[in-house]
Amino acid sequence: MVARGWKRGHGHGHGHGHGRTVDGSRLGRYQGRNHNWGNRMIRRRQNDLHKLDVYRCSLELYRRVGSMVNGFPRGEADLRSQMRRASRSVPFNIGEGVGKRGRARAASYEVALGEAKELIVALDCVEIDGYAPDEQIAAAQDLVDRVCAMLTKLIRSAEAQPAPTEGTTGPIERTTLAATGRGSCTVMP
Repeated sequence: MVARGWKRGHGHGHGHGHGRTVDGSRLGRYQGRNHNWGNRMIRRRQNDLHKLDVYRCSLELYRRVGSMVNGFPRGEADLRSQMRRASRSVPFNIGEGVGKRGRARAASYEVALGEAKELIVALDCVEIDGYAPDEQIAAAQDLVDRVCAMLTKLIRSAEAQPAPTEGTTGPIERTTLAATGRGSCTVMP
């Protein structure tokens, strides 16, 4: 049972995001708050970004990397942080690219591709060091390879588009949707 009102913690009243349950066990940073973390992406999104398979797959990659790094040994905070940042940067840059056209769009997708390539190297290191189960690493490697392939197609497509003219913004062009597919990001557990 979670203590209601203020969380019982260190007792000096300026909350570090960690508290204790009534039975004294420690709460994590987001436990006990009014968040529905288990069902975050269930509601159907209607904007253009969520129609992109590459975006949905990059979010799945971010989720998998986050789950993986939680099991790393205590002394690997740098690797954990680097992998979280790189995996978060991929969907951020995809989202940024969707709002642009031509070379500017391609540049955002290239940054996302670079971050995804960084994850490939990190996953190789995780595999060598034995920090995660082989199945978990293989699933993340397959997903990052798929994201890289889709980003490469998106970059080519964006570079082939004419330069943007003043005041032209709008939904994702048909070529972008065609380059990424319209299916969902289906991955093996």
